[in-house]
Amino acid sequence: MIKPVNTRSALLPYPVIAAAVSGDPDAVNQVVRHYSGYIATLSTRTSYDAQGVYRTQVDEDLRHRLETKLIVAILKFELN
Repeated sequence: MIKPVNTRSALLPYPVIAAAVSGDPDAVNQVVRHYSGYIATLSTRTSYDAQGVYRTQVDEDLRHRLETKLIVAILKFELN
């Protein structure tokens, strides 16, 4: 049987979100670190070598673009 994950512990605390929205660099970094696994999953690409063997790797350019979009979205977010 699969044990359910407690999603309550996986959430970012509201004060961290509020600080990130107001532009606190440490809070923004904490939010980016929180989503770093998801961003890495989204930026994973499969490539093939000359023999046709596939290899899965993180596309660093795409990962940086996704992190930048997250930071921009954090700074534009309104808590009202």
